[in-house]
Amino acid sequence: MNKPLFAPATFMIAFCIAYGTVFATDFPLFRYYPLHGDFNWGSPVLKGVGPAMTWYGLMANAAMGATLAAVLVPDRAVERLFRNYLWLFPVATMLLCLFLLRKLFL
Repeated sequence: MNKPLFAPATFMIAFCIAYGTVFATDFPLFRYYPLHGDFNWGSPVLKGVGPAMTWYGLMANAAMGATLAAVLVPDRAVERLFRNYLWLFPVATMLLCLFLLRKLFL
C-alpha cells in the first residue's frame, strides 16, 4: 500500500496554527499596495503609498508552512490523536482573530 504524499488533516491543523501566528504577529509574506500596484516582499510597511492589503500575504505565509507540515507529518498520527477534535482548530483560529480585531467591533 502506497503512503499518501499529502496529509489533509495535518494541513488543516498546521494552517490554523500558522495563520493564527502570522496574523497575531502581523508577518505576511508580502504586502500589496493597490493604489500604486506595488508588491512589498517582507513585513515592513511602506510609508506614504496608501493602505496595504496583507491578507493574501498572510494566507501565502500560512499555506507554505502548512504544506511543508502536510508533506512531512503522516495523516495517521494526526487523525489518531485529534479525530474527534479537528473542528476545534478552525474555531479557535477564528476566535483568536476576532479577539485580535476586537477594537474594530467595539
